[in-house]
Amino acid sequence: MASVEVSEDNSGFVDNWQSGKTLAECNLHMLTSEDSCDVSFRVGKEGTPVRAHRYVLTSRSCVFYAMLCGPLAEKEDIKIPDVEEELFSEMLRYLYTDTTTVTAENVTGLLYLAKKYSVGGLERLCVAYLESSLTAENACVILEQAHVFDEEKLFDRALELVVKHCGTTVKSSGFTSLCASCFHKVVSADYFLTNDETSFNAVLSWAESECKRQGREITPENKRLVLGEAVYNISFTSMDTEMFAKTVVPSGILSSDESNKLLCYLISNNTDVAPFKMKPELHMGVNLYASQIQSRTSQQDSSNSSGTSREDSSIIISCSQDMRLTGVWAYGDDSCIYNISLDQEESHTSQSHNLRSYTTVKTWVQREVSAVLERSIPNKVHLKLSEVLILEKLRRYRIAVTRESNKSGFLGSSVFNNITLGECQISVKEGSGPGLISSLIIEHK
Repeated sequence: MASVEVSEDNSGFVDNWQSGKTLAECNLHMLTSEDSCDVSFRVGKEGTPVRAHRYVLTSRSCVFYAMLCGPLAEKEDIKIPDVEEELFSEMLRYLYTDTTTVTAENVTGLLYLAKKYSVGGLERLCVAYLESSLTAENACVILEQAHVFDEEKLFDRALELVVKHCGTTVKSSGFTSLCASCFHKVVSADYFLTNDETSFNAVLSWAESECKRQGREITPENKRLVLGEAVYNISFTSMDTEMFAKTVVPSGILSSDESNKLLCYLISNNTDVAPFKMKPELHMGVNLYASQIQSRTSQQDSSNSSGTSREDSSIIISCSQDMRLTGVWAYGDDSCIYNISLDQEESHTSQSHNLRSYTTVKTWVQREVSAVLERSIPNKVHLKLSEVLILEKLRRYRIAVTRESNKSGFLGSSVFNNITLGECQISVKEGSGPGLISSLIIEHK
């Protein structure tokens, strides 16, 4: 009777590598050791060999089932030239173990493979990763990925962030990399503002990049051509007249007739601008300063060796009527860190020691307040208060903002001391520090 060898050294013992391992761990061992593999792939441009098990693939993916079973099944090595071996192996690891490591570097490739081979669980993991890592800085990149992979929910979330923080997103590298479809979606959004020089120049930079992608010479005529209908959604009607004349007109993307039509509107505000779109105005509140200036480099915070500077600013206001304060616009962008505080003035009467006279003492009493960065536009951010504060008639309030940043920004210059809002008169006085608070979002009670 023939004998059976059970180990290489003929010791008679079987290698019980399965002992103590979970199902996923056993599956992974079979994959990495290539034990009993019965299907082969040639992956990437180099055709790197990758081996796997037909049973696992067909039980996890309807696409692999169609490829490996039935009359049309592949008989030889299957070529996978569109991804590299590392990505393909990571997808196999998920098929074998139900786990994977999604990173910023591989998420796009894994999502592509999950879509291609109809691996729903992996697709959901990749989309969840993109949603959780969504920031103003990478929103344009994720918007483009959501468009490519037809992920509507992710696309809507990314678009909302791009518009909400347009002050940051227009400066990100992903903005000029947007495809024409995504760019048009962004620019046509009601509250995506391109009425300042930074944003308008970002639009021109996108047009130049699109000309390169299409193999066109970069000329004003070609930039207008690639902008297409999106040009009618640029916020020309809310631009400063001087900026329009000095920046937009020389760019050459508008015809003479279009420039004249828009200039007439900016001067008189009662002329027809069709087909240019009139976007709804963003609620910018009560403006406190006549102009803005570039801040000088402030002293570095001695407790911080990273180069971050800290600036403190306050204003003192009083209103002739009861009013509601819902937030402020402050100079800077959403890379800055802000803190806001509010004190109200209280009067206390005390009697002298001889009981013959009374003295009124005024002190500042802090009110509990917090704010979140709600929106950013170029050079300004909206700090929304966590709850509405009632400003009592004729009482003085001190509003203070602290900004921490590693770069210079803008500040308000020439404060308006008396402001009229409807029937309310608002008295404004600068407190300490530079003018960080651009405007107050304030309304009648």
